[in-house]
Amino acid sequence: MTLDQMFESFRKASESSMQMQQEMLNQWTHQWGSVPLNAAGVSAEWMQKLQKRWLEFSTESLSTHRQSLDSMYRSAIQVLEQAFRLSESKTPEDYRRTIEELRKKLFETFKTQSESQLQEIQKSAEKWFDVLLKA
Repeated sequence: MTLDQMFESFRKASESSMQMQQEMLNQWTHQWGSVPLNAAGVSAEWMQKLQKRWLEFSTESLSTHRQSLDSMYRSAIQVLEQAFRLSESKTPEDYRRTIEELRKKLFETFKTQSESQLQEIQKSAEKWFDVLLKA
């Protein structure tokens, strides 16, 4: 696998991950908008509490997402720095070893990012189920 192919695979995986998050947020947003404010049995106080929790949840989610992106960018910078060191390779073995290190770093970055996102989705779902059960 060439360096270009590794970066392209990493880019595609990152885009796919971002798209999944956007679709999930889109679905939640559409569900929020589909609840009429004067729904039978729903008090204005309950709606205000729900809106407050939604704001807290959204703010927390965006903050977590920002931290995740920061981490991903730090990793990408490290990978780029390693990629530029390829030109310093003196032997084919040095070159191969550096490429292998790059591949491992990209894989670990993607794996960590994916696991982190999955955990955040799970935490979010648990929080909302808890909010709805208490309501």
